[in-house]
Amino acid sequence: MPRTDKSAKSKRRIVWVGTVVALLAVAGGWVLAASLQIGPGNTETGAGTYHGTALLTYWSETSVGVGTQPSPVPTTLSAAVATPTQVAATGQGYAINAPTAGDIVHFWKFTESTAAPAATEIELQFTVSTGAVPVVTAVTVYIETQATIPATAQVFTLYYDLGSAATTTIVLNSVTEIGQQCSAVGTCP
Repeated sequence: MPRTDKSAKSKRRIVWVGTVVALLAVAGGWVLAASLQIGPGNTETGAGTYHGTALLTYWSETSVGVGTQPSPVPTTLSAAVATPTQVAATGQGYAINAPTAGDIVHFWKFTESTAAPAATEIELQFTVSTGAVPVVTAVTVYIETQATIPATAQVFTLYYDLGSAATTTIVLNSVTEIGQQCSAVGTCP
C-alpha cells in the first residue's frame, strides 16, 4: 500500500523547489558569466601628428568670468581666417558671437603685451557647454595685432553671449579657450 502521508508530499515539494533554485542559480551564473566576458574586438588604427604647445606670452588670458553684455554692444570678431579683426590701439571689448545688450555673457580678458609682434594673426577657439542636457558650441574667431604695437600693455575683453536671463534659464557647464599664432595674415595655422 503506497504511503499517502504528508511527509512524502513535502519531500516532493522540496525536491521540486530545490531543482528550480538550482536551475535559476545555473541560469543566473551563466548570465553573470556572459556579462563579464571580455574578448578581442576589431583592430583599431590611428594616425596623426603631435604638435607641441607653447604659450602666446604676448597675448595671455588674465581672467575669466560671467557678467552682462555691455551697451552699446561691442564689435563682433571675424570668423573668417582671410579677414581677421584688427584690434584697436587701446584695450576694448569684442563679441565672440551675436551680441545683445543686457544678456548674460561669459567673458575672457586678454592682455596684449608690448612684446606682441605687429600685424600678426591669432586664431582663438572657444568651446562653451550650456544647458541641463549639455549642448556644446564651438566658435573660432580671428584677430590681428596692430600695425604699430602700443607702448603700454592693453587689455581686451571678449564676450560670449549666453542669452537673456529674463526669457530662459541659463546653465553654463564649462568653457575652454585655445589660442594660436597663425603662420601669416590670412593663413592659419
